[in-house]
Amino acid sequence: MNLRRWGALGTAAVSLAGTMIAGGATAAHADTRCDWTWIKINSGAGAEAPSVDRGHSHNTGNHYVQDFIWSSRNGQYIWFWVADNNGGNDGDTKDTQYGQSFCEYPAW
Repeated sequence: MNLRRWGALGTAAVSLAGTMIAGGATAAHADTRCDWTWIKINSGAGAEAPSVDRGHSHNTGNHYVQDFIWSSRNGQYIWFWVADNNGGNDGDTKDTQYGQSFCEYPAW
């Protein structure tokens, strides 16, 4: 391969990596940011009893704050987010840990 072709491939790889990093950081931040609204969870057919919780509704699903703690090590609150996994053959799948946020204030 000549030097010009390698240069073009390198530029494309750096561009793609930058897009992946920026896209991932943006998506993760949007789903675990330090604010919430009241959302309905477990609303699918066959799911557990529906309820209302503190979280966000997104194209990727519903995410809600399960709990939060004070971290004296970081000097911030840590909010623990859960994915509301409605779906599957039975209409619901067990909810799973989704991520966490470091926030300046408690979740509630």
